[in-house]
Amino acid sequence: MRIKLICPSWQRISYQTHYVLPPLGVLAVAAATPPEHEVVIADENIAPIDLSGPADIVGISMLLACQAPRALALADAFRARGVPVIMGGLSATCMADILKPHADALVLGEAEGVWAQALADAARGRLRPVYHRKSLTAAHDIPSARHELTDTSAYSYRGLRMPELVETSRGCSRRCPVCPVPRVMGQRHRYRDVDQVVAEMAAIGSERLYIVDCQLKFDESHERRLFRAMAGLGKTLATQELGLNPRLLRLAADAGCRLVFLPIQEDLARVPEVVKRLHDAGIAVEGSCCFGYDHHGPDIFERMTDFLSAVGMDYAEFTILTPFPGTPLRDRLKREGRILHEDWSRYNAGNVVFQPARMTAARLEAGYRGAWERFYGKETEPLRMARLLRRMGGGPGFEPVSVVDERKVIPFQKSGTAARWGGVARALRKKA
Repeated sequence: MRIKLICPSWQRISYQTHYVLPPLGVLAVAAATPPEHEVVIADENIAPIDLSGPADIVGISMLLACQAPRALALADAFRARGVPVIMGGLSATCMADILKPHADALVLGEAEGVWAQALADAARGRLRPVYHRKSLTAAHDIPSARHELTDTSAYSYRGLRMPELVETSRGCSRRCPVCPVPRVMGQRHRYRDVDQVVAEMAAIGSERLYIVDCQLKFDESHERRLFRAMAGLGKTLATQELGLNPRLLRLAADAGCRLVFLPIQEDLARVPEVVKRLHDAGIAVEGSCCFGYDHHGPDIFERMTDFLSAVGMDYAEFTILTPFPGTPLRDRLKREGRILHEDWSRYNAGNVVFQPARMTAARLEAGYRGAWERFYGKETEPLRMARLLRRMGGGPGFEPVSVVDERKVIPFQKSGTAARWGGVARALRKKA
């Protein structure tokens, strides 16, 4: 059969550079497709979807809740032509009741082990409404994504090729209230074979990689095996948080790590040391800060942006707390009657879709916009993004934006954090 796998478009955060990364979800589904089928990838974020092209089956992958409106419209259009539609993905699993009327079948949870069965049933004209794997995919059964099915040169920004996505594990043990991953993909990390992962990386056309694991730092032995195997591969990479052992960070840098995404949460006393250790290893840091938690008041925006600037954050991403389907946060806010609407197109972490506890929705949205403008007042966000991508090109000469300076850092909280920050700052000054 001819199978068209689609990644629908969605509304991006308006203050963030508009870039597109290759869609790992559909490439993973393609890898789980039996070889007798022909697979075509269609990413609407790169080019319009051809609704009239030949297809025996259309698979629509929905990673994000904000893709739902476009995913439903595409599904309806193909079904109107008589083409069966199967929908799946992380958010699709959490929004099954909404998607069911628009799909011939749903694949809930991980595709491995059930996608092939859905295709076999479709070939016989006997699609079932739902396919749901009862257990999680064993790590050794996770195939390498079919990166060759996309034109990596189409994914670029200012002439710089964007990173290709790779997973070295699945699942997450953190159980963050804002994330559906533990509910859908399990509450423990399942680590793929390192040799298989590195072989997948070596075959990718782009020199830049992004490891999408929920956080490598939870297993330093896996980190060591991975980075040692990557040495000499000739790739550069971005990752989520790493362990801070200096030898481990050196292994990461030698393996090509140039950027770490750092969630900025409540324990801000540790952030300056984390930034300094990563900078000392030649690794840039992107801080990700979310506004709108119940303890956030109207003063959070200025204090947070000043803090991030003072600790030398190379790049910062600001988002608005969003109660995504399938998350404990949504369950709680729904019980409390604080969900404002279900316009899924606005569930992109750049719009207020719930009632905040200590400010109005309008104040949260205004403060969020102000945080982008304040942090990037001296150097624009697109320029910083381009600089990070150039650093990921593998060239020498990493220079952090600034160094940690306790004279510039405003303690985030009046009680506890100020004292902890003072100790951290003194220790960093001694090291310097």
